Amino acid sequence: MIQPGLAVIVLSFFVLPEGVGQTVTTSLPVSINTSRYYLFYLHGGIVQEQGVNAVSEEFGPYEYLTILDSLKNLGYNIIGEVRPRGTDVEEYGKYIARQIDTLLRRGLPPEHIIVVGASLGAYITIETSHILKNESVRYVVMGLCNEYNMKYYAKYKDDLCGNFLSIYEATDQKLSCDELLEDLRCKSGYREVRLTMGNGHGFLYKPYGEWLVPLDMWIKGKTR
Repeated sequence: MIQPGLAVIVLSFFVLPEGVGQTVTTSLPVSINTSRYYLFYLHGGIVQEQGVNAVSEEFGPYEYLTILDSLKNLGYNIIGEVRPRGTDVEEYGKYIARQIDTLLRRGLPPEHIIVVGASLGAYITIETSHILKNESVRYVVMGLCNEYNMKYYAKYKDDLCGNFLSIYEATDQKLSCDELLEDLRCKSGYREVRLTMGNGHGFLYKPYGEWLVPLDMWIKGKTR
């Protein structure tokens, strides 16, 4: 098990000229701009195993830093960490929930908090939802749901809580999360986006517009 928080990278972005207002720190920001959005990005398992320069034989490099930068450039304050190998999913979910609780206590509206999880990061996203139980916090799960996972999380279904967006690729082995998330009792919303890029689980490896655009529009309450 790791000690969460030892290597948190926080990239703060404000609508200012390029190069202004961006910071890197090892903790949550001291001051919170309650008009801004704060987005936790939880990467896939290959980064946890191989580190920031992870490469898949099937899908190529996992462009972790480029993904963070692309999310930042959409106008979000990004909180991201390369999790060490052996990270415990449940414990890390508790850690993210504690950080969100800190933001809430500092006056940030729950609607301005987004947790985006890719593959293994999506497992942690679900754990965070289960622990925090705030129906207005936003959760994005990408590449999460297959038969095994939905059966596993069925025991949590009555405790999952939040505003959910599911994104999956039609050629991936992990597909729709409707069975898990559509009928939750404690939710303020649910939407699912089906991609047809043809690259399977590899859609998570780069900041493709196919998932970035609907994610951004969903957070900002826009429709295509």
